[in-house]
Amino acid sequence: MERITALCEAFGNPQDKLKFVHVAGTNGKGSVCNMIACVLTQAGYKTGLFTSPYVVDFRERIQIDSEMIPKNELADIIEKIKKIIPELESRNIYPTEFEIITAAAFLYFLQEKCDIVVLETGLGGTLDSTNIISNSEVSVITSVSMDHTEVLGSTLKEIAEHKCGIIKENGTVVSYPQPDFTIERLIKERAKEKNCEFVPNELSRMRLVRQELDGSVVIYAGCTFFIPLPGKHQLYNFSTAAAAINVLKNKGYVITMKNLIDGISKVRIPARIEIVSHNPLVIIDGGHNAEGVDALCDYLKTQCSDKKIIAVFGMMKDKNYQYCIGKLAPLCTRIYTTTPSNPRSLKASELAAETKPYCKGKVKAVSEPSKAYAKALKKADEQSAVVVSGSLYLASDIKIGQK
Repeated sequence: MERITALCEAFGNPQDKLKFVHVAGTNGKGSVCNMIACVLTQAGYKTGLFTSPYVVDFRERIQIDSEMIPKNELADIIEKIKKIIPELESRNIYPTEFEIITAAAFLYFLQEKCDIVVLETGLGGTLDSTNIISNSEVSVITSVSMDHTEVLGSTLKEIAEHKCGIIKENGTVVSYPQPDFTIERLIKERAKEKNCEFVPNELSRMRLVRQELDGSVVIYAGCTFFIPLPGKHQLYNFSTAAAAINVLKNKGYVITMKNLIDGISKVRIPARIEIVSHNPLVIIDGGHNAEGVDALCDYLKTQCSDKKIIAVFGMMKDKNYQYCIGKLAPLCTRIYTTTPSNPRSLKASELAAETKPYCKGKVKAVSEPSKAYAKALKKADEQSAVVVSGSLYLASDIKIGQK
């Protein structure tokens, strides 16, 4: 933490003058953060949002009340940070890109006098640069699963320990409905060690009315909600966000049920089972680990069972692509493997060779994402669903290509 510490100290520790909802986890962080931020905005609070990664525009990472940081403001703040870098380097302190962006976000949120900031960790929690904050209104742990094992550890417990690093002394902790009970127990134990109140999620107070192509209708606390994020997993994310909102209400934040209903209805997140076209049906999803692909496949089975699935598929070679292939490929009638714009990408030809044994239809390697996508669209008709999946880098390639 010495780099982010030195960086923030150089600017008088702007993070100490802000209030935070701090969110860590493997999957669902972005959804939970956006839900909480939208509700707070609806309640009249000037709300900062720091998330990663971005999909189309770098400025997606730093927002206030759903508006991206203006280009000139981002440039001005980065220019200020750039000026102090030589002094840090003279002390053998070399901040990373993520640390610089974290500091920039703090400076912007303070400059704009945000009432509260919803802060998403980048990687892990304990040693994540966002963990420079000394306290939070509530610490939220979303779903914990296997990802970034080369950094966070080879077991769920090791990964969860990193996530729990955001838990602060005498604070409040909310946890997602963890599929592994031992992880829930570990989070409770870490909360108790820090003398924190552990607040369960709100899943038991929710009832699913129906799942739709574009989202879900649920009854929560006697009120009807539409969650405009497709997939059953978003119910779990909503139950987590609702619990965090309740913590804030108990701390004196004035948030009505109407604020909650209206805020949730306005949530929009790119590349999370995002429907970009209805005719033909086109779905872009950036899920790149087992849990993310499970969520996508569950959605396709329930909402697209009458469709022929044409996939544009690309993954990083350091991800568990074998598992993802085994889940997604059997659902598809045709797959175009491609190479996302990232040096860590698995080559389209290698991915095609791995995929062919699992797909009942044709598998073809098309290296350039835009060409693979064009071929998929050409094959699509009213009975088809084009699914772009496997990587946020691929999602970015396709969405940027559509602009």
